[in-house]
Amino acid sequence: MWRYANPVAIHWGDDWTPLLRSLLPPGQGLLISHPQFQVASAAGLLEGVPAYSGIETNPTPGQVQQAIDAARPIRPDWILAVGGGSVLDTAKIVRLALACGRFDIRELLQSEPAEAGARLPLLIAVPTTHGTGAELTMWTTVWDRESGRKLSLSHPRNYPDIAAYCPPLTYGLPLSVSIATTLDALAHALESLWNRNGNPVSDELALAAVSSIFTSLELLADPVPPAARKELLRASMFAGLAFANTRTAAAHSISYPLTLRLGIPHGIACAMTLPALWRINAPRMPAKAERLRRLLGGEDMSTALERKLHFVSTRVPFTLSAYGAGPADLEALARESRTKGRMENNLVELDQADVLAILAAIL
Repeated sequence: MWRYANPVAIHWGDDWTPLLRSLLPPGQGLLISHPQFQVASAAGLLEGVPAYSGIETNPTPGQVQQAIDAARPIRPDWILAVGGGSVLDTAKIVRLALACGRFDIRELLQSEPAEAGARLPLLIAVPTTHGTGAELTMWTTVWDRESGRKLSLSHPRNYPDIAAYCPPLTYGLPLSVSIATTLDALAHALESLWNRNGNPVSDELALAAVSSIFTSLELLADPVPPAARKELLRASMFAGLAFANTRTAAAHSISYPLTLRLGIPHGIACAMTLPALWRINAPRMPAKAERLRRLLGGEDMSTALERKLHFVSTRVPFTLSAYGAGPADLEALARESRTKGRMENNLVELDQADVLAILAAIL
């Protein structure tokens, strides 16, 4: 018995202005975006719309609180969120806070509201990276650096109403961010495959995502061809649809302390452990491993993955030591890697010794 569902309506357009024109409803709006987003690029469609752009990568509770405080007096009928995962996650929390009337971020994070309220602003999520998949999921991530914890808020009303994809919005993405977010999508797809919550639909979406990413990953060099951007955005969408049902697994769970303690970009932290986790999980899913081998033109997935990540390692730091970690740090990193709701999704159960061995291999 299995089930697949995703309530987000997907819109795709290669021209931003007509895409936006087709989506914006009447009423009071609010734009939540990354600081570099140019309102002028919307050809006047957002003229006079209040905007908030004070969102940093891996936002803290305090930064999310500022976004809630900015949105509260506006009481928007709709929210347009344009940016990467941090922007989209923040917009989802803002929308939920407005809907349920709970405006303290700590209160929201400590006790998920049972009901979201009748007045739920329409949320249009527009990703400007090809990786996070936040536009297709019902959870958000907040990073509490003071306590060294990654906080997650999951709620059915956190799904955006619309995910709008426009490849040209990714054209100005810095190369390092392009690589990191693509690796995040790759982790989403692979973790959907070696997941206890997998189903035939999520499997097909994940397989398509891995194949597309492997086709275009090595095209991530300045300047990135527009066709590669388009293909990677499409792969990110497929990966997002896959893990929106399965959730992530061990790679993401292990990644969280790597980001919190060492400052490793999220997608890179997730991807570092993928070769080891493939070797651990592949024997438990031989049919999927064979499907991937065929999709990759007959190349063994383990070999292909190592080759692709070697390409990555020539462009961005790709070991724990490159981010300042030493052997003495591994015990604490392994201890903090067991994120509830993530680690137990892995097909193969991992203990502390398994995680230590994985971390030692990428030191």
